Amino acid sequence: MVRTIYWLTLWLCGASLVLGRAYAAEDSFVPKSVDVPRLKDPIRIDGKLDEAFWQNAVPIRDFEQFAPGSGEPPTESTEFFLARDDENLYIGARLGDREPSLIKRSQLVQGQGVFNDDYVEILLDTYNDRRTGYIFYVNPNGVQRDGLLLGGLSFNMDWDGIWQAAASVSGEGWEAEIALPFKTLAFDRQGDVWGLNLIRSIRRKREDVAWSQRNRRITLDLSNEIRGMRGLDQGLGLDLVPSATLTERESFRLGESSLILKPSLDAFWRITPSLSGALTLNTDFSATEVDDRQVNLTRFSLFFPEKRDFFLEDSEIFEFGGLTQNGRPFFSRTIGLSASGQPIDLGGGARLTGKVGRYSLGMLAVRQEATASLDAQDVFVARGYRNFGEQSTIGGIFTSGDPTSGRDSSLVGVDIALRDQRRFNGFVEARGWWQQSSTAGRSGDEQAWGASVGYPNDRTDALVGFSRIGRDFRPTLGFANRTGIDEWYGRYKNRYRFAKGSLLRSWQAGVDARQIDDAAGRLESRALVITPFALDTQPGDSLSFDVARYTEVVRTPFVLPGGLRVPAGRHEFDRFRLYGSTAGFRPWSATWDLETGGFQNGRRLDTRVGVNWRPDSHWLLGAQYQTNAIDLPVGDFTTRVYGLTVNYAFDVRWAWLNVAQYDNVSGRLGLNSRLRWWPTPGQVGYLVVNYDWREDAAGDFKPFVAETTIKLTYTFRY
Repeated sequence: MVRTIYWLTLWLCGASLVLGRAYAAEDSFVPKSVDVPRLKDPIRIDGKLDEAFWQNAVPIRDFEQFAPGSGEPPTESTEFFLARDDENLYIGARLGDREPSLIKRSQLVQGQGVFNDDYVEILLDTYNDRRTGYIFYVNPNGVQRDGLLLGGLSFNMDWDGIWQAAASVSGEGWEAEIALPFKTLAFDRQGDVWGLNLIRSIRRKREDVAWSQRNRRITLDLSNEIRGMRGLDQGLGLDLVPSATLTERESFRLGESSLILKPSLDAFWRITPSLSGALTLNTDFSATEVDDRQVNLTRFSLFFPEKRDFFLEDSEIFEFGGLTQNGRPFFSRTIGLSASGQPIDLGGGARLTGKVGRYSLGMLAVRQEATASLDAQDVFVARGYRNFGEQSTIGGIFTSGDPTSGRDSSLVGVDIALRDQRRFNGFVEARGWWQQSSTAGRSGDEQAWGASVGYPNDRTDALVGFSRIGRDFRPTLGFANRTGIDEWYGRYKNRYRFAKGSLLRSWQAGVDARQIDDAAGRLESRALVITPFALDTQPGDSLSFDVARYTEVVRTPFVLPGGLRVPAGRHEFDRFRLYGSTAGFRPWSATWDLETGGFQNGRRLDTRVGVNWRPDSHWLLGAQYQTNAIDLPVGDFTTRVYGLTVNYAFDVRWAWLNVAQYDNVSGRLGLNSRLRWWPTPGQVGYLVVNYDWREDAAGDFKPFVAETTIKLTYTFRY
């Protein structure tokens, strides 16, 4: 019966794509267009639109809701203004509010998320190709957040550009001023038209309005147009970013201490208006955020996201095939980090990214310094793709080098993405990809390939796909934690939206299915997850419930935390999960995830709870607690992970960020404390303290390693 339901689920996913809305009539989108005036009046970015400059800017007032309504006018007056001079594109916003005391503005830390506040959002498509662009956020405190738009839908929020913004709150609402330097942006100097969308969020109402939207979508293909952008000057396009780091490191185990001064240099050169080069020498990552602790309850390695700035810059161009984890041909975290996550020095690196006509390309070369067990390694990756149609692409990738073992290794791959957002009454995406690795000492099945078709839209979200990863496929610069498999997967979800004024905003129900077979066609894993409800309230609270049936065929016994041995055999079990969160704009907010049921040949109870308290815009106090109570025939063990966050923002320039974590599997207690000074965009200073304690057999914590680092960075722009 379970097998019948499983394959019926996959069939329904495919049928929904073919029949759901495939024959809807094409509804062409005609963008609005405005001319951006070139002004010479002086302007100071102070968050107040009181200069004569703004009287000559072009006003934009024709906004409409995309949440909770779709096409209705805003409930509060909303005006934006556009102008430019020879150096910047200026955007002003005058945002009326009849209850200004209720404007949400809790975030004071630059670069942090502003989604629990009121904010303005800018989607800027400088090539007007409806594929890639920039995203900028500003909240009423003047906190800035930025990122890159990829493929018209996804985001890379780790990009960090140099731009200015300020905001102010008054008795009539709030105002914002934004200056986007042309030196920060990539564009075609001969192009006169850019794509632009302007968004405002009123958090307490959970109301979002946009200059352009359709069916609650604000993707790049629905952007409006601004004209008068031809012939802009980017200067020499050269940024020099020297930094100096002074670190005192003390090893309590060895009884040794050292003082290290490390200068480094990053250089960025815009070779053409749309092609950029970057060089890093003696690269330093001492101010990088620490990883969140994870406990592995599977027989496969875990995935940790990249957090280092050099690798995050322009990283979107190296994305391949829509792959997020298993099978990725390139994942920068393989470079400069040991298997245990400890940093390995990088002697230098060079990167070339950008556009040449309809082609996008990226190349990255890095020298990884020697360690006690490995010689210095040179690694290289090249990626390119060509745009065709409105948002479709075809491309390839090549990697060379193995930073973990030093063996000769390379990989080639090709991928294609076919996208349409006009003819099917929603977004449709079909993907296909193929890879071939070549690693010394391996000569078996080193190929991997896959294909998928998706319909990810507000009302209906459906997907069906397949991938095959050969047993000897080894992307040495990528990530593959499960090889020698055939994987089928699919989902179908449908959302019902309640009328305005209801307690609930939406109800989503659906099903996810996945099956993994080995190379011989034998079952390895199967999962069927049914979601009867995923509820979303008007303020933003959520509550969801899942019922799942899992099948795991274990051919080689493996060991879980606590020394619990999972025997070989076929294990079938059911699990039940209740999870949700409260709206994050409130002073107190919480998340919870409770899951119980079978697990392998026993049972497991999971508890994950997080609580945040914001007494005001300066403080954020958070606590996280996670347990996994495992009960198998051979014994029982409970894993525990604790986390504590204490952040204090003195103002938008100074912030003190603290994270403490402990888990009883590694027995490690870690503290990461960062005092950050951000006087102006492009300049930053850090005081970082890292402390590591280890738990001994008696349960006492002993100091292991302590590091104190001072880092200063300054950007010289030409």
